[in-house]
Amino acid sequence: MQNFNRSEYAQLKNFFSFYVERYMPMETVPPKEQPLAVLEAMEKRSPRMAFHGLRQAINDCVERSSSFDPAEVANLDAELISRGIITLSELRRRYSRGYAKILRRGRIKNETEFYLLQNVINDPTEKSPDELKLLAKLLSDYEGA
Repeated sequence: MQNFNRSEYAQLKNFFSFYVERYMPMETVPPKEQPLAVLEAMEKRSPRMAFHGLRQAINDCVERSSSFDPAEVANLDAELISRGIITLSELRRRYSRGYAKILRRGRIKNETEFYLLQNVINDPTEKSPDELKLLAKLLSDYEGA
């Protein structure tokens, strides 16, 4: 199936399940309308559509988490690592429009962007040497300003 990576799907679904349980109260939502139930129903109809929907949901999680302070992100990442789940910092790197915008711009504008990049560079997920070098330079330039 083109554009459908089962391994990536499983990683994202594990994160989404954790995120929903932790940050999205579902007590008043009927079971069939809860995010994971909707996703699993979609999986049966069209795995490709489910993957697309899951990616959108991950984008929403990344955007909703933009207000998390750096210590909260670090603690959350540590818990995710201990459970064998992809980290928020790695998902921010992959999916955050803000992250991409900073890289295109080539400079950090504010403290929020600084902490986003700091969390990404400190996340143990593998990054290319060029990406690590760019992140280090951006962080250093901002600290020196």
